[in-house]
Amino acid sequence: MNVFGVLKRNIDQGRKKVLKDERRLKSSRWNGRMAFTILFWLGIVGVIFFTFQSWARTGFLNEKVNGYQNQAKAQIASLHKVGFANSPAGEAYAGQFIETYINLSNDKKAREERAKTLQGFLAEGLTVGKLENLSAFQGKRVLKSASLYDVKDVKEDAASYVYRINYELFNVNSKKVQVKVKKKNEKGEDKVVTEEKVITKVESLGRKDQLIVVRLGTDRNSFNVIEQPFYQAIPSEARLTAIQDQTDQAKKNVQLEDKLKQFSTQFFTSYTTDSIQEMSYLMDNPESLKDLYEYKGLEDFIVYDGVKEGEYIVKTLVLLQEANTGIQTKHPFTLVVKKEKNKFYVQKLKHTIGG
Repeated sequence: MNVFGVLKRNIDQGRKKVLKDERRLKSSRWNGRMAFTILFWLGIVGVIFFTFQSWARTGFLNEKVNGYQNQAKAQIASLHKVGFANSPAGEAYAGQFIETYINLSNDKKAREERAKTLQGFLAEGLTVGKLENLSAFQGKRVLKSASLYDVKDVKEDAASYVYRINYELFNVNSKKVQVKVKKKNEKGEDKVVTEEKVITKVESLGRKDQLIVVRLGTDRNSFNVIEQPFYQAIPSEARLTAIQDQTDQAKKNVQLEDKLKQFSTQFFTSYTTDSIQEMSYLMDNPESLKDLYEYKGLEDFIVYDGVKEGEYIVKTLVLLQEANTGIQTKHPFTLVVKKEKNKFYVQKLKHTIGG
């Protein structure tokens, strides 16, 4: 009985041990497989995520690069255009051509030299003979002034330079006359002989003030005049209407005119004698003309009611005299003045009477 009991106990312990080992092995296998699976899928997700990030970043960078390239191209095109239009070399070249072209001598040799010099300015296929015919002009032309007026029709390799020029024309008449002169003969005796002499008379035909348009082309290394220059009349001066006080006259405040005129006199006196820091006690956004002008008075002084209660609008011309001189100028001002605690204060100052 004891032998069988011991044997049974040993068998039961052995089976429990085997079962226990199997459980441990199964658990160990399950944990390893699970960890591998998790790591595998995390790797897959990581690859997808970083691939997407790389794609998105590449697209973003490509978009940026394309944007920069387009911007650079636009800037280069703009530089080509603006750079040529404002080129000091192009302006200087056009100025030199105009000086040579307008100045014209009555002397034959001088005209020939001028023609040679002009030809050096012209593009191939364009000759001096295609620019002018001087055979009928017995006189001279003198350039008095030339200044750049405009640059137009600008392209990458060409532009039209417009100059305002002032020149004077002269009529030159030469004629041969017979004159008598005293000369000594071989014996040293005085005798009167007749000789031929050329007398030149120069007469001014007046000045001209006009525009001349010179079309220049360039190969980025040098310039040439690529078309005949032509003249234009100077545009007539514009006749615009001066800025006027457009404030509704029904808003005039005659009752406060004397008080505000007194305040304005004090204000503009301080405006010409006090520093900006000191003016901050009298106005918002302080200004000052200290040491530049002296206050001399007011003209066309008008007071209007403002938008808010206790607010007033002052419009006036202020007489200011330049320091150390007797020159007086009239400056337009609009003041928005507010009354607080029985004192006036400038909320806004504008250098116009129109606003």
